Amino acid sequence: MKELKINPEFASLLPPLTNEEFNGLETDIIENGCRDALVVWNDTIIDGHNRYSIALEHNIPFKTVETTFESINDAKLWIIRKFPKPPN
Repeated sequence: MKELKINPEFASLLPPLTNEEFNGLETDIIENGCRDALVVWNDTIIDGHNRYSIALEHNIPFKTVETTFESINDAKLWIIRKFPKPPN
C-alpha cells in the first residue's frame, strides 16, 4: 500500500467525525472497501484522512487522485471551501 503524508494543518481544517460517524465509515469500508479515492497533493492527504487510517488499520486497498495546487495556501483554501465549518 502506498504510504501517504499527513499535514496536521490540513487535517485541522477538516470537520472532525463523531464517534458514530467514524464507526459507520469504518463498518462501510470493511464491508465494501474504500470506494472513494483519497485526494492527495505531493503524496500528502488533502481529503480522506479518516478513510486512510481505516484502510491502513484493516489492510484495505485504496485509490488516490492527485490534485495540483500552486501553494500550500491554495491547498488550504480548497479544503476550507470544500468543507466549510458550521457556525458556532
